[in-house]
Amino acid sequence: MLREIIRKTIKILDGTPAVYGQRNRGQSVAELALVTPILIVLLMGLAEVGWFANNYLILMEATRVGARFGTVQSGDTSPLTWNDELNGFPTLPLPEPPALPPPQAIARRCGELGVFQEFAGFYNLIVCTMLRTLTPLELVSPFDQGTPDPNGVDDIVVSVFSLQTVNPSLLTADQQDDLDQVATVPANQQRVLVVGRYPINSNECTFNAAGTFTLTERDPFDYIENQGSATDFWYDVESNQVFLEIVNRLDINGNPVFGYDVNTAAAPENRRGFSWTGQHVIADTGGQCIGSEWTIDEVQELVNLPRYGLVRPDERQRLPSQGLVLVEMFWNHELLLKNPVFNPFFIAIGGEENTTISVWAAFPVPAAEPRIQYP
Repeated sequence: MLREIIRKTIKILDGTPAVYGQRNRGQSVAELALVTPILIVLLMGLAEVGWFANNYLILMEATRVGARFGTVQSGDTSPLTWNDELNGFPTLPLPEPPALPPPQAIARRCGELGVFQEFAGFYNLIVCTMLRTLTPLELVSPFDQGTPDPNGVDDIVVSVFSLQTVNPSLLTADQQDDLDQVATVPANQQRVLVVGRYPINSNECTFNAAGTFTLTERDPFDYIENQGSATDFWYDVESNQVFLEIVNRLDINGNPVFGYDVNTAAAPENRRGFSWTGQHVIADTGGQCIGSEWTIDEVQELVNLPRYGLVRPDERQRLPSQGLVLVEMFWNHELLLKNPVFNPFFIAIGGEENTTISVWAAFPVPAAEPRIQYP
């Protein structure tokens, strides 16, 4: 039966009329043989595009879910109460049971957070929520495998920012001269500045593209850049605590701010944000920094609404002071079909067999909102 169907199909394909009523047997079969490889490549390309789009949408939704989850965290799960000792990475491979893994490893295993509640907090709760949403995709972590992956890509990075609307007219002339600038806002206009980036011991990347130490990125808590002036202070209205942002380097709760200090020449930082796997290397840092791709300047330009002509004082006064959670995900995307014919063709036109999908989402987080009153 099948042989008869094939025979009839070939007869139909061979039935192309020729000139003067003659029949050219095999012409359509030859044409089909020439066109079929192209059709197969097109179909495979369509499948790969659909696979990429599907994965991208899943990653994007997981990132938004994590950022939205962070907006409602307060109290014990506030980003300001996070244990900063958990930001570091344990040495791999991890110890075998019954030995207890180090706290940094436990904080990166979602299944164990229910047992070791003391290691659960703002950042890993966000990531664990995202990982549940990520199904059926999986994020490859060296802390799940127990051994480092030199080619690892997958990572989730969570950063929190305190954003203060600063009116230069409330500052002294010297402070106005040293006030951090925003490229899209005139120097005399009210602007939104980053006055804190959390976690406080993972908030800077002080390496340049050559991989050498540099101080081009300011301390997130030092937005009036005249080091050592005792007149540069505010106080937190709720706690009634004086915040000496430059002299004592405290956060808005009066806690010490860790990291590079020009007065003590401490070791430079090489992390931005809470990194789940530590596998994402920040671009243009000479391979020295991991974590968030967002610098302070980029965040400031984002929240100052550069696409809107807010130049009048009454317009800019409406920009709020707020907290912001920024969630970034980096995921290793592999081709679906793994076809030895299609893959070289795809790479030849500019693609890669493995490529990194990066997505991000940002939402307000009231727990990190600065409550600053200037003297």
